[in-house]
Amino acid sequence: MADQGAGWKPDGFDLEQLGCTHRFRFPVVKLLDYADRLAALEAGANPFALINAAHLLHDADAP
Repeated sequence: MADQGAGWKPDGFDLEQLGCTHRFRFPVVKLLDYADRLAALEAGANPFALINAAHLLHDADAP
């Protein structure tokens, strides 16, 4: 997730319809979780690491 709310980490979705309940649970990873690893992301060869680093740097500069 790429939002700025560090404390907001939804871990599921529930839907109740016609007496049936559907429950989806999933692990959550936020880009903010990697803010303390910025140097490693920038040095990494993984293109997703570079995209994550660019996102974190952009958000750090945003008002």
